[in-house]
Amino acid sequence: MSWLPQTSTGPRVVLGCTGSVATIKVPELARRLQERGASVVIVPTERACHFLKCQARADKTISHGPVHGGLASFVKPERKSTDNGELRGSDSEDQNSSSDQCSHCGRQTPIESSKQTINDDGTLKSLYPDLNFVLDYDEWAVWNGRGDPVLHVQLREWAQVMLIAPLDANTMAKIAQGLCDNLLTCIVRAWDTARPLVFCPAMNTHMFKHPLTMRHTSILKELGYIEVCVVSKRLACGDVGAGAMAELDNIVNAVMQELPGAHRVSHGPF
Repeated sequence: MSWLPQTSTGPRVVLGCTGSVATIKVPELARRLQERGASVVIVPTERACHFLKCQARADKTISHGPVHGGLASFVKPERKSTDNGELRGSDSEDQNSSSDQCSHCGRQTPIESSKQTINDDGTLKSLYPDLNFVLDYDEWAVWNGRGDPVLHVQLREWAQVMLIAPLDANTMAKIAQGLCDNLLTCIVRAWDTARPLVFCPAMNTHMFKHPLTMRHTSILKELGYIEVCVVSKRLACGDVGAGAMAELDNIVNAVMQELPGAHRVSHGPF
C-alpha cells in the first residue's frame, strides 16, 4: 500500500466526496484535517472530480488572472446522461456538445475527445499537489489477477475514520440501499461498522426535505453512522433553506471527536 500516506502516528481518515457543489470545499477540509495531524486520502466520485477541477480553475484565475490556454486537459467529457446521475438539478449547468461550463465560475472550456482516458489521477495531483487522491480508475488499474490489491479493502483496513463530505442525495440513496458501484460506495459497503463513519449531507433544500432523504438518513443512523447536520442558508442554486453542508470546523471537530479515546458529542439534532 505504498500509495497510502506513510505515517506511524495521528489519525487516518478516508475523505469521500460526491456530486454536490459543496465539493469545492473539500481541498480546504482535507488541509484542516492535516493541520490537526491527520493523514487523509480523498476518494471522489466521478462527478465530484468535476467540481474539484472547476474550483482549481477558479482559484488559479483569482490568483493569476485569466487563463487563456491549457484548460481542456483539466476536463473530462461530461455526458448528459450517466449511469450514476450524481450531478442533478441545480448542481449542474446545461452543457452542449462542444463545451463544458464550470458550474462554479461559469466559464466555458472545450471538451476533449471522448477517447480521453478516464484516469484523472495525474490531473488532480497536478491541481492539488499537497493532497492525496484515489479514484475509481485506480481500483481497476492495480488489479490484474488473483493476489493483486483490492483498493476498497485496503482503504477499509487503513482508515480509522471514514468521512463523507459532502454526501449528495444520490450517493446517500445508494448507501442506504446497499449499492456499491464505485470506489467510494464499495469502501462504505466493506466498512467495519464498529468504526466511525461521519457523513455530511449537502443538497438542494427541496431534495433535502423530500421524504426519501429523511428515510435514507434514518437508515444510515441506524447503522451507527454519525450525521453532521446541514445548515440553512442561500444555496448555490439560489434557493434559501436547509441543505448546505455544515461548516468545515464543525466537520473537523466531529471527525476528531470520533477517534479512539476521544469524547463523543452530538453534532446536531438527531
